[in-house]
Amino acid sequence: MGPREIRLALAASALLAGATATHAATWELDLDLRAVTSDATTSVLDGGYNPTRFSGHQSGLQLGRLRLALDAPIGEVWKLHLDASAWGDAYENPVGLTEAYLQFRPYPSHNLRVRVKAGAFFAPVSLENGAAGWASPYTLSYSALNSWLAEEVRTVGLETKVDWLGTRSGLPFDIGAVAGVFGWNELAGAALAGRGFILDDRQTPLFDSAGKVESPTGARIDPFRQIDGRAGYYGGVDLQYPGRLVIAALTYDNRADPTAADAASHVIAWRTTFDSVGARMEYGAGWTAIAQWLQGQTEISPGGHLREWPFNARYVLLSKRIGRRHMLSVRYDRFEVDSRNAEADGAQAGHAWTAAYVFDPGKAWTVTVEWLRVTSSSYSGSEILDSAGPVRDNQAQLSVRYALGSTPY
Repeated sequence: MGPREIRLALAASALLAGATATHAATWELDLDLRAVTSDATTSVLDGGYNPTRFSGHQSGLQLGRLRLALDAPIGEVWKLHLDASAWGDAYENPVGLTEAYLQFRPYPSHNLRVRVKAGAFFAPVSLENGAAGWASPYTLSYSALNSWLAEEVRTVGLETKVDWLGTRSGLPFDIGAVAGVFGWNELAGAALAGRGFILDDRQTPLFDSAGKVESPTGARIDPFRQIDGRAGYYGGVDLQYPGRLVIAALTYDNRADPTAADAASHVIAWRTTFDSVGARMEYGAGWTAIAQWLQGQTEISPGGHLREWPFNARYVLLSKRIGRRHMLSVRYDRFEVDSRNAEADGAQAGHAWTAAYVFDPGKAWTVTVEWLRVTSSSYSGSEILDSAGPVRDNQAQLSVRYALGSTPY
C-alpha cells in the first residue's frame, strides 16, 4: 500500500465517522500569529543550516500555525482523530494531516486498561509535548529532541498500550507497557544526517517534505516512505504516580535495509534506531521539571559502503505556574551528530537556552513570549557560512493564539 492508497483509506475513515457519529464529534480550531525577530542567516526550514525556525529576513509577522482537529466517537469504545495544520511555509501541500488514526478504548477490566491505535500518529516518546496538536504547553519552540521527532518520526501502523492500574488497588502508582509496529518511515534520519538538529515547532505533515535541504545522497527528504517492505517496531514501559511523577523508557528501530533503494527514484532507505529515557515531575505550587535523553544512530550503505551518523540529544526543563493565568519556563538543550565517514559531512554539536512566558487571559486567548539562543557548529554549515567556529543564533517570538471549539482548548 502506497501513500495514495493510505490517503484514500484515511479519507474513507473520515467519511465513515462523519456518517455514523457527526452529532457526537468534537472539534478544535486555533490560529497562532507570531511577531518574530531573528538574526539567523538562513534557517534549515528556509533552505540553510541555522538551527532555528525563522531566518533573519523572515523577521516580522508570521503564521505560527493554523490547526483544525476532529474527534469523532464511533459507538462507545471507538474514536476517530484527525489533526490538520498549515504552517505558512508549504513544501508540497499548503495544508496537511499530522495525525489521523482510529482508536479502540474498551472499558478497564480487572485493573487493566487497553488502548489500541491504527493509522498515523506520534510514537509515545515525548514528555514535553503534551498539549493539543502535539504542542508544548511550556514553550513555542520544542526541544531539539522533540523537534527532530516532529520533523522525521511518525508511526504509520498499529500501537497497543496496556496499563496496570495500581491506583485502583490502593497503590500510589500505575505501570504501563506499549508496543508499536509501523511502516512508511524509512527516510527518518536523512534530515538529521544532512544538517543536524534544529529547535522549532513545525511538524512535517504526512507524506510531505522535511524542509528544503537534501540528504547526503542528494535525495529529497520525504521521511514517510516505504522502500524495502520491512516493518519497524518500538516498545516501551512507564511508571506513573498520577499528578506527581512519570518515568518512561522506549526503544525504536525502523528496521530499514540500508542497502535498499527505490526502483524509480533511487532513494536509499535509512536504518534508524534510538533509545530514550526521561522523567517528568510535578510538585508543590505549580512546579514542573522534565529531563529527557535520546541516543541513536542512522545509517545508509549505498553499494555496500556503510555510512553512519550516531546522534544524541537531551534537555532539562523547569516550569513554574503562577496562579491560573501565568507560567514561566526555562529549558537547556544539548545535541550532537557524529559522522563516521571519510569526511565529517553531517557532523554537528551545539547547545541552546530557551525562556518563555505564557499568559492565559481566558476566553480562548493565549499570549506567549519566547527567547531562544542556539550555539552550534556543523560541518555543512561551516562550509556554507565560511565560519570554522560556533555560530550563535538568537530568535524572539511573540505569539497570540485564538482557539475555539466544541470543548475547551
